[in-house]
Amino acid sequence: MAAFCLAAFCASAFGTVISTVIDTYPDWDGNVTESYFKVAQSFLAPADNTLASWKFTLATSPGPTNILFEIVPWNASSGPSGSPLFSRTVSWSASGGDILVDNINLTLTPGSRYAAIVDLRSYGGPSVNFEYNQDSYNQGNAAWFAGINPTWKYLNSTYNTQFRAEFYAVPEPACLFAMGLVGIVFVRHLNRKKAH
Repeated sequence: MAAFCLAAFCASAFGTVISTVIDTYPDWDGNVTESYFKVAQSFLAPADNTLASWKFTLATSPGPTNILFEIVPWNASSGPSGSPLFSRTVSWSASGGDILVDNINLTLTPGSRYAAIVDLRSYGGPSVNFEYNQDSYNQGNAAWFAGINPTWKYLNSTYNTQFRAEFYAVPEPACLFAMGLVGIVFVRHLNRKKAH
């Protein structure tokens, strides 16, 4: 019984609690990216600085394929400013729809600029939903990559992609220590109760 209670305590104490959500889904005005090979959405890492998940929407495609999703450091004037910090190949079904990249668990530096990049792997047809507004979020923006000599375009746009990002805070070491002490006291209390 004590082991079960301690497990329950640890699950509740150390479970992921989403603290900050950036959601531009309500702002979508019907626009879909076309003629670009990559789409980026920059953002500032919040105080709750561990990125848990990122959701975005893709249009229908000619057939099922894979795309590359990355999180990179971002320079607002030039684009990516370092190697990817996170990278995952995700499936894009022919019917399109929401793509959820979960279990990212990437700790970022609060206040630093990053971008989520959707690499369409040279596909230039309809792809990522975006909006000609920043109604819900204005601390980052959408940018697009293409051209004969490919470069990042619209680095200073006032547009966003349609996305939902969830972040959580990593407990401070002192907080973890305190929770550990509470767990020890809890187990001792259960053991004493059991002995009587």
